[in-house]
Amino acid sequence: MNEVSDKPRWGNDGRARKAAVMQQILAHFAGSDLHDARWLDVGCGSGNIAAALAAHGAEVTGLDPEPWPQWPELMQAHRNLRLIQGSYDAHPLEAGSIDVVVCNQVYEHVPDPVRLIGFIHEVLRPGGIAYFAGPNLLFPVEPHCLWPFVHWLPRRLAIRLLRTCGSQHPLDAYSATYWTLRRWLAGFEVTNALPYLLGHPADFGRRGALWTCVGWLPKGVVQAMTFLSPGFVFVLKKPGR
Repeated sequence: MNEVSDKPRWGNDGRARKAAVMQQILAHFAGSDLHDARWLDVGCGSGNIAAALAAHGAEVTGLDPEPWPQWPELMQAHRNLRLIQGSYDAHPLEAGSIDVVVCNQVYEHVPDPVRLIGFIHEVLRPGGIAYFAGPNLLFPVEPHCLWPFVHWLPRRLAIRLLRTCGSQHPLDAYSATYWTLRRWLAGFEVTNALPYLLGHPADFGRRGALWTCVGWLPKGVVQAMTFLSPGFVFVLKKPGR
């Protein structure tokens, strides 16, 4: 078993803030604070977001294909946190055992995103909810290698181009369009959270003139233009209650 680096590629800074944003969005659409819920962070990586969620009293499980060196330390600090090695097709979780799932920037990295979404549906209890976020294929800048348009090229050509130009960031993500994701998520009641997120920028730590102007955009405009946004934030609810 090979251990990965003790730091994610994008660093650990801001993980607690990201967890707080997820909690705030989910609490808004669920109508409760969810502190007593059973949470699952799919593709938890370093475990820092899961640990930040656990700090608020929730029972949190983090699931990732590779163990990270800081997992034992995080679990020691948070007795209500469990970080386990596994994936959407190999895991110890029971069907219907989870109240809240976090799937943040994961779908684009897995071999079978449809099976990932099926796993989320399986482990959620009826009426359970999920925070599902990821990048948009139609946005012109690829967010992992930070190159424009390269993700629109055939993959082999794109990788060859990046290597030729000396890029240090791999092109290892496969994003989808708004319409593709909505089709994959057809088993859920789906709410687009971007109008809420962009309509209250100060509530999420986004300040300044630009964000103030963004907050003035009518919700209908944000909803209609979501297919062009850099990424998506959906709140999913499993039907049944």
